[in-house]
Amino acid sequence: MAKKSNRNWYFIFIGILMLYFGLSNNVTSKRTELQKITVELENDIASAKGRSTADYKFWTKTFKNRFNILNASVSKGKQDAVANLKKGQKVDLLIKSSDFENLSEGKNEITVIGLSLNGNSLMTPDEFYHNREWYKIRQGLFALFLGFMLLLNGLAKIPQKINYILIGIFIAAIAIMRFFEIGIY
Repeated sequence: MAKKSNRNWYFIFIGILMLYFGLSNNVTSKRTELQKITVELENDIASAKGRSTADYKFWTKTFKNRFNILNASVSKGKQDAVANLKKGQKVDLLIKSSDFENLSEGKNEITVIGLSLNGNSLMTPDEFYHNREWYKIRQGLFALFLGFMLLLNGLAKIPQKINYILIGIFIAAIAIMRFFEIGIY
């Protein structure tokens, strides 16, 4: 009779993939030349629900493109101001020069790098790049933890109670860092 292995190869394989993705996550955002445009909002800014790369989306009266404000790019204290932008308000946008060339086509989605209303900055390019880098670090850290847990569970039979304790500690640490804006905010 053959001895059954206590290794779960599916967990090992998926764990190695998650570790690879967590370690290969490029955290530097490429800064490019930006163009400033002033536009009037065609409708209220909308929260992008579901699985999306954007927190907010909106359209303008001047261009047919959909404008996106990417996940975790607006600083914590300015999110309410962005979410409350209304139809008819004029805002200044900073977008990539490559996106500026595609405005007349109306087919492409445009990523907003900077946003201001009546001269008050709601998102500067420095805030955008800084917040996006921290967002990518959080994603990488999550992938590393998940990969480590899958690999550990694939190599050895870990009691379920220990798994829950480790996962709870990880989630609590992330929540504390985010709440107090330390570490990987």
